[in-house]
Order: sequence, then C-alpha cells, then structure tokens
Amino acid sequence: MKKLFQTEPIIEMMNCSQIRMIGSYKFIEASPEHCRFYYEGFLVTIEAASVHINVLREEEILVHVDELKYFEMKRQVKER
Repeated sequence: MKKLFQTEPIIEMMNCSQIRMIGSYKFIEASPEHCRFYYEGFLVTIEAASVHINVLREEEILVHVDELKYFEMKRQVKER
C-alpha cells in the first residue's frame, strides 16, 4: 500500500537556497537575515544574506535563503 502522507521526519535542501523540513518543530525567532527553531530535538540556526519563511504549517517549515552563510543543527540534550 502506498503512503499518502509523510510519516517520518525529513529534511530537504535544494541548491542551498531552499530548506524544507517535515516533522515536529517549535519556532523561536526570525529576522531578515536569520531564523532559529527547534526541529525534532535539534536547535536549527540559519543565517543568510536574506531569509524568507515561505511555509509555516503544523508539521512543515519551508525556508528560502539567498547566499546561505551558516546552517547548524545542534542536538539538544535533555538534563536528568
């Protein structure tokens, strides 16, 4: 049987200008040059000459960037 909906988290980067993430996320902040959010237990930081958030849905985020300068995914460890 063919899947109709994406069930696993996925990250797609196209030509370093468009980043699409499907999965659980929590938006933190944005400016014209950067954005930050938590995605599936990671802190994601994106910096570029310009950052445009094209899609912000319940389980999907699509970010378009011009001249990507910095992309980081840092695992967030829960303290016990």
